[in-house]
Amino acid sequence: MTVLEHTLAKALTEIVIQLDLSDDDAITPEASMAVLNPVIALLQDLPDQDRRALAELINQCTQEEANPERQLAAWEAPETLGLLA
Repeated sequence: MTVLEHTLAKALTEIVIQLDLSDDDAITPEASMAVLNPVIALLQDLPDQDRRALAELINQCTQEEANPERQLAAWEAPETLGLLA
């Protein structure tokens, strides 16, 4: 994994974590999906192999998370992003 790939996977994971763990009063689930839906659509255009590779990069980033709540949200990120479909 290149530094660029790691950084982009980590950034994407961080966005999913923040949206997932945010208080519903701060950002509604609908607003979270409004942010994520364009990203999900872009990722769906990737070949299956690339989606699996990105899911694996996210899983590697997940292992770096020390906070259990953040780690759980990170583990769910590939599914949230439609990478496992």
